[in-house]
Amino acid sequence: MSNEILHSKLHRSLHDLSEIAQGNVLFEIPDYIINNLSHKLRPYQEEALRHFIYTQRLDAADLAYNHLLFHMATGSGKTLVLASTILYLYKEQGHQNFIFFVNSDAIIKKTIDNLTNMGSTKYLFNSNGITIDGNPISIKVVDVFPALPADNTIYLKLTTIQKLHMDLTNPRENGLTFETLKESDLVLLADEAHHINALTRNDKRTLNTKEMQERTWENTVNNILKLHPSNRLVEYTATIDLRNDALFEKYQNKIVFQYDLKRFMKQGYSKNVVLLRANEEDSQKMFLGMLLSQYRKYIAKDNGIDLKPIILFKSNKISISLEAHNNFLNMVENLTIEQLQSTVEKGIILYENEQSIWHKMFEYYRRKNLVQVIRDLQWEFRSQTLLNANDAAFLSEGNALLLNTLENRDNPVRAIFAVAKLNEGWDVLNLFDIIRISEGATSTKTTTDSEAQLIGRGARYYPFIVEEERSYTRRFDYADSDLKVIETLHYHTINENSYIKNLEKSLETANIQINEDQYTRYEAKIKPKIRKMDFFKNGKIYINKLVPTSAEDYKSLNDYTVSQVYDVSYETAVEQQYLSGETTTSGTKRHEIQMEISRSILQKALQRNKFYRFSNLKYYVPSITSIKDFIESENFLGNLKINLSLPLGINAIDLSPKEKLTIVERYLSYAEKNIRSNYMKEWGTPIFEGVALSKYIDDYVINMNKVNKGSGKVQEKVRARTMRNHDWYIYDQAIVNGWESDMIDFVNDYIDSLRDRYEDVYLIRNERKVKVVEIGGTRGFMPDFLLYLKDADFTYQVFLEPKGDNLREHDQWKQDFLLSLSTRSDIEVLEENDSVRLIGIKFYSTDTDLKQEFREDFKTKLLDGVDLNEFDM
Repeated sequence: MSNEILHSKLHRSLHDLSEIAQGNVLFEIPDYIINNLSHKLRPYQEEALRHFIYTQRLDAADLAYNHLLFHMATGSGKTLVLASTILYLYKEQGHQNFIFFVNSDAIIKKTIDNLTNMGSTKYLFNSNGITIDGNPISIKVVDVFPALPADNTIYLKLTTIQKLHMDLTNPRENGLTFETLKESDLVLLADEAHHINALTRNDKRTLNTKEMQERTWENTVNNILKLHPSNRLVEYTATIDLRNDALFEKYQNKIVFQYDLKRFMKQGYSKNVVLLRANEEDSQKMFLGMLLSQYRKYIAKDNGIDLKPIILFKSNKISISLEAHNNFLNMVENLTIEQLQSTVEKGIILYENEQSIWHKMFEYYRRKNLVQVIRDLQWEFRSQTLLNANDAAFLSEGNALLLNTLENRDNPVRAIFAVAKLNEGWDVLNLFDIIRISEGATSTKTTTDSEAQLIGRGARYYPFIVEEERSYTRRFDYADSDLKVIETLHYHTINENSYIKNLEKSLETANIQINEDQYTRYEAKIKPKIRKMDFFKNGKIYINKLVPTSAEDYKSLNDYTVSQVYDVSYETAVEQQYLSGETTTSGTKRHEIQMEISRSILQKALQRNKFYRFSNLKYYVPSITSIKDFIESENFLGNLKINLSLPLGINAIDLSPKEKLTIVERYLSYAEKNIRSNYMKEWGTPIFEGVALSKYIDDYVINMNKVNKGSGKVQEKVRARTMRNHDWYIYDQAIVNGWESDMIDFVNDYIDSLRDRYEDVYLIRNERKVKVVEIGGTRGFMPDFLLYLKDADFTYQVFLEPKGDNLREHDQWKQDFLLSLSTRSDIEVLEENDSVRLIGIKFYSTDTDLKQEFREDFKTKLLDGVDLNEFDM
């Protein structure tokens, strides 16, 4: 029996089909999903939805793909994927009834906010409202689904699995029953879905009371799914043990998408996780944790970043947590300048390693006015900013709101004291320190499993703006920057071998890469001989110009590729076969007319679509002065023509105003899609201009965390290799990962061939300095290497980009850009004479076939197709 899960089969099928029919609508996320979400989908979320959509378009969807699971890492945005699936199932399959269930009331409250509260910062849909096909869609929270659902409405019941089971097994008048659920199809949305698998998970041993309850819950869910052939059960979890044979057998063909935490962290979507180990008293540990948190806030403020970092003080008993809360408050209130001064001086002596976070923190405080620091600490960590999650009243509406809005500016909380309430279902981005209180060396594997789950939750990335660019992925992994501290979660714990071993095993099982507060500092220096060379002193690097757009660039619908002639085929009936999906339409004989568009219908259609509110439309269409201008101008709607193909016997006079309105709304939805996607504030041009090479290329430093053993693949690990004996490499050492190192070896193998063809041959590492932008677009990237070549006639700038298998498909547009440098006729290099050529080579890969493609492209473009190595004897 194969161990391949559904995810792998879908990935392979979609990849094969994309090569046959690129651009096919099957592989694009529908605009009604993209435009109705509050956040832009990340590449892996788009991939998850493509997998899901693919299954639902298959003939066997009702039988084979009515029960699916998204297995995605904590913090990866499962709920945004959930919101997207609601939109898809509503629009494409007509589902209006959705039951969301989970095992915790706290998660229910959070989800109500996420899916229904348009005023919440956590709201997942478009804050201007959901619009599909020009119609505003409302989401109504209900206890019981209506017998006659209203148009343009999604009904959502949110409940715990416990309550859902009780409601159905103990039915009451006007309540939810199996009989009423039979009457229409519905979608079950199971969050934290691992809680409903007791029936599967524990089938070979005696169950305890809790497990018996869970077994009946699982039965209840399965029974609901079977009530109607169109029903769907879609599960979402970060936690499922596929090593359990029974669970693997159940979910092997249901895991529609898998995205584990290791992949999530490797791709930079999380904070770095750093383990701080020390054997200290609780009071000292809390004090140092507070200083580190405040240092983080100071660093953010120094760089113009608004940040309120949160500390979680984690205990294993409520009594210990309550005591720690009181002790912490007393410590802060009674803090003296002498205590702080002594701590800073001692810290500087203890932590000599300049790369240690403690050394950096104490050095910072040494230069700071400590009187002001104490004032800040006593204000920031006063009683009103401390939240105890163990109080009996903790789950009050007010505390729940505080806990789920920690990133908000008006939320004062800086520290939380807790035991276990926050391990699941807690969304927080600005948690940066987890500090274990009164911990002992007796922690079990179960304890450390729970801690690993909490660490994964705290590792969510906090987006911030610096240098006028908002970060959604880590930017400072390799940079020698203090800002690294706001891309790092610190886990403060004891330095005890058995505990650390258990924790490491738990973290490894959870696919969490944990780093130590120890760094290896790599420094790459340009060789002195290189600095003296003419190519370095006077040479140039060529990057393409960016130009801002203006109102002149968007003077008509044509500038957005929106046609003013719209063809519509009017059908009076459509028959679709249940399984095959084949459709039969009415009206075999037809005639075509031009539909008259009244001003009143056009205005009503515009009013019903929030995109066309003038305050919003003006952003995308800067050349208009009013909605009247947009309606009347011949460049926009004033010249709109809608051609209707009608069955014989039906004429324009037979169309009702509502039907005409629907047709106009369809056109406006089409126009909105193109206006949104084609409007850009700034775009890359095919014009390249030279900048001084010595301005962009210089010595650089990379500080790499010491990573615990077993973390990451060999190819992904960064190492330094000496390049002193390779005079064609401009740095004294190459600080590279496995793919990059392999590509350097490739260039080394061809260096003699290159030198026979060119006078100068130099490979330059581009350490996040030289950026190019796609032509006619806004996406930019920094090629890993530049190969500088010069012969008697030309200087060549060659872009080289090694690419791992995990990113190759996602970054295909980068390769397309590189290859276009050799094929586009409009590429222009601004130089005094026509002596510069730009060349892009296919991605370098260690895959045998792809490496051969790179080799052929390299030889064809740089060596005239000849490899002199082939003639060596």
